[in-house]
Amino acid sequence: MKACSLPDVNNITLFTDSIASARRAVNPSVHSGQGHSLAVCRALEQWFANSGRSVTFVMVHSRFEWGPNHEAHEFVRGLPPVSSRHMATSLNSLCKKATATCLDSWSTMFQNKKYQGHNFFLLQNLNGGIVQPTYAQGGSWLGEVGGCLLVATRMCRSILGHAPIGSYFQRFNIDESHRCECGVPLQTRNHIFAVCTKHKLLHGDRRVPKYIGELWYFLDTNPKVFAQRIPRPLPEGVR
Repeated sequence: MKACSLPDVNNITLFTDSIASARRAVNPSVHSGQGHSLAVCRALEQWFANSGRSVTFVMVHSRFEWGPNHEAHEFVRGLPPVSSRHMATSLNSLCKKATATCLDSWSTMFQNKKYQGHNFFLLQNLNGGIVQPTYAQGGSWLGEVGGCLLVATRMCRSILGHAPIGSYFQRFNIDESHRCECGVPLQTRNHIFAVCTKHKLLHGDRRVPKYIGELWYFLDTNPKVFAQRIPRPLPEGVR
């Protein structure tokens, strides 16, 4: 911005040890330093109004300690730290604050059994704690399915307890058989996981999955578990 204000300047050469930061300085999209970038872009827009002008970026690794670049580097390092006691006003910082507030509220509500639902299937993380809700990387639960829609659908049914199984039909008075195909009078989620002889159990163990990875493995190994039942004969037009 200082260079743009100088008379008879047609080329600006910027020496930097961080090309990523240089790109960020002229990036007007949403990020933590958006206000600074918008000011730079505004100055450049006016400066580029005259034809024949250019800006050149030159990468200089800091380990070379090259003259002017190293001098500027040491000067900045010697400045007092910038106070963080300022009000965040960029769109990026406001989005971060809203997201943090949302996640905090979500985690707090998740501790309530009524909010979870009486049939919600609680899973553990590798530290032994209960998996908590988040939106990052596809979410706490569905991030493990790798984009497979069929496994994701069946995982949702198993975790929420809203699956086409006997206990669900009994709970909602649905006119479907409550029996498991292995012969047990009432087909439940835990029965499918740890007892039913019609499915491949976890490594041969008779136990309910504790971790998301174990649940995913069980569903992937048993592709018909928690899958929607297709009525027979098929309705007209359905194949």
